[in-house]
Amino acid sequence: MIKLYDLSGKNDLRFSPPCWTVKLCLLHKKINFETVPVRFSEKDKIAFSGQTLVPILEHEGGFVYDSWEIIKWLDENYLENKLFINGTSKNFSYFLYNWTSRQLLPVLFKIIAHEIPNVLEGEDINYYIRTREDRIKGPITKFKQNISEFTNEFNKLINPIRKIIDANGFVAGKEPGVEDYLFFGNFKWVSCCSSSILLETKDPIYQWFKDLSELADKVK
Repeated sequence: MIKLYDLSGKNDLRFSPPCWTVKLCLLHKKINFETVPVRFSEKDKIAFSGQTLVPILEHEGGFVYDSWEIIKWLDENYLENKLFINGTSKNFSYFLYNWTSRQLLPVLFKIIAHEIPNVLEGEDINYYIRTREDRIKGPITKFKQNISEFTNEFNKLINPIRKIIDANGFVAGKEPGVEDYLFFGNFKWVSCCSSSILLETKDPIYQWFKDLSELADKVK
């Protein structure tokens, strides 16, 4: 069976955006899989791959890492329930992969950075604080006073996707697809790790997130 190495926190909480993307893709394709929880301090669990980050998908012939490479591998090796309908779908999905990781997640990090230690325990707390504070050149609390500003920035960034969801129900169209799964991880990360409210209940993305959360509830 396929194994997905998946970032884990306190009480086995799974909160990694790219890991959630891959899990929804696996569910979409109706592929049986199991998840292997990996904490920040458990690099030994994934040492076999030569990687230090998850997701990593282990299969009979070896392994694949990086969420985008995993998505492509799944569609090339499991032909039913295609993730990429055509070349345009694949190109737009690749845009979303880059846009979410390079534009959206950095803004969201500023909103929730100070709360993430609450979902960790033991060595992971110190690991997270040390590595993130090295990265941002300051304390993880340094963004707290500007959370409302960053929330507004995030909501402006996602306006184009909001319009698509409002018109169709999902980013992919009338039914959810890989385009939705790439976007979903952002909100799942925040809902797992933070008390911050990103969306008003009347926002079309709010209902979209609730709908996809029902699918996500089928797996850790």
